[in-house]
Amino acid sequence: MRALRFAFLALSLLGFGGCFAGTAGAQELAVRWLARDGRVIGERSLSLQDLEQLPQTTLKTSTPWTKGEQSFAGPSLAVLAGLAGQPMGEARVTALNDYVATVPAEDWLQHGAILTTRLNGETMRVRDKGPFWVMYPIDADASLAQQYYQSRMVWQVKSVDFIAQ
Repeated sequence: MRALRFAFLALSLLGFGGCFAGTAGAQELAVRWLARDGRVIGERSLSLQDLEQLPQTTLKTSTPWTKGEQSFAGPSLAVLAGLAGQPMGEARVTALNDYVATVPAEDWLQHGAILTTRLNGETMRVRDKGPFWVMYPIDADASLAQQYYQSRMVWQVKSVDFIAQ
């Protein structure tokens, strides 16, 4: 029994947990909208299905982490920010490993940053940079290939905090 528990734990840590425990928990995104002073304006846990019911954007682009052009689809960060009903100035995106990047509003308003829910039409597994990945249309604008923007292309996203202007 102890060996079985150890195997389950090891597989879960490697991203295979959905094979045994279901994928609902891994496919949830915690979203909060905060005032400048940190007060919570609103918060929601969005499932993959919730995210896919929002207007979708598809980007076809190459990245430093993939081979050749790929198709990334999901709601724009502008759509997610807009759920607050007031202007948001930035987003703090947190990954499963607690890496955090700040994405300014200009990235979703001027550069078209999205929260990818599907890569080449398929939902993304944790071990393949899923369940969610912030993506920019890199091939459409060469300036987006800079490290400055790449550090904001968070994969394995677990939460997004939007901060009001």
